[in-house]
Amino acid sequence: MIKLFRNIRKKLASENRFMAYSRYAIGEIILVVIGILIALQINNWNENRKAGLQEQLLLQNLQGEFEDNLKDLDSIVIEVDQVITSLERVFDMFSQPHTNHSSDSLNMWLSDALKSPNWKPSAYLLNNLSNSGSIAELKNERLKLLLYKWSRQQNEMTEVQQRTEKTGEEIISYLKKNGSLRNVDTSKEDFFNYRQSTIIISNAHLLSDPKFENHIDDKLFMYKLTSTWLLQARTTIIQLIEETETNK
Repeated sequence: MIKLFRNIRKKLASENRFMAYSRYAIGEIILVVIGILIALQINNWNENRKAGLQEQLLLQNLQGEFEDNLKDLDSIVIEVDQVITSLERVFDMFSQPHTNHSSDSLNMWLSDALKSPNWKPSAYLLNNLSNSGSIAELKNERLKLLLYKWSRQQNEMTEVQQRTEKTGEEIISYLKKNGSLRNVDTSKEDFFNYRQSTIIISNAHLLSDPKFENHIDDKLFMYKLTSTWLLQARTTIIQLIEETETNK
């Protein structure tokens, strides 16, 4: 196209010397400028297309990571609910006559209550985005806000889980000093075929111990807090999955 314009201007310029040459030169400059502008436009379009493809790939990877996190979360929620149920059963035993509860029954519920399910969601892609500053480059404003919200929630959950784990460690430590941890462990048939302790130690007396009651209360409180947080995290993850749909 540019070559055709040049030929036309060259033919017209040959009919008039100085003015024709001036017009020809100006025409050449204009053609060069137009060519540069077209090249820049094509280059910009190509760069934008590449950036769009890269963002789509990033969104797909983010979506996959959050979908995996959601599956793990749903599994952990079930385990957390089981721990809460067991802790509530033990907690209720403190308010009832001790003769109504056998040591075996207490050991069985304690065995489940001592479990400490811990959710550690994958944050590999999100950490890379944060470290590179790429979150700010995302076009979806709602997605950016949700990613910042998710990052804050993770930091809060880390603190909650650390405290929750500590409550479990405190109960185990207390049992080691004041009861029989072995009898708690062996209350389940699948505990490596171990047998109960031959030392006659009943954990039933712990139901009269206010310190032990406080330990159970502390862990129950923290796991209910964890349960509430997990439900909030689930809501955020679902929103993130929706916002990372590449066909939106």
